[in-house]
Amino acid sequence: MIAEDKKFIGQKIKQQRKRLKLTQFELAEKVGIHEKQLSRIEAGLHYPSLENFIKILRILNISLSEFEEKKEINPIKDDICQLLDESDNYELKIYRDVIKTLKKNL
Repeated sequence: MIAEDKKFIGQKIKQQRKRLKLTQFELAEKVGIHEKQLSRIEAGLHYPSLENFIKILRILNISLSEFEEKKEINPIKDDICQLLDESDNYELKIYRDVIKTLKKNL
């Protein structure tokens, strides 16, 4: 279970960092840790120290409540969310229309 917790925490951090369009280097610099350390945290290999965890939450504007209930992480949804986060409004409208059409015909 502990390994799953590390992975869950790491994925939450990575997801929000990407949502805010920060690189690992930029976030690590703001937290005051080495980029490699952040990489290990995001990969679920290490826990951040409590002090660094709090810094990360503040910088990424993540509340502790987001960690209360572990939801199963779906890599397909994560991929889609990442694509959407990187899209402009024009692309988003096209994606929405395509998805609506596909859902109707399934």
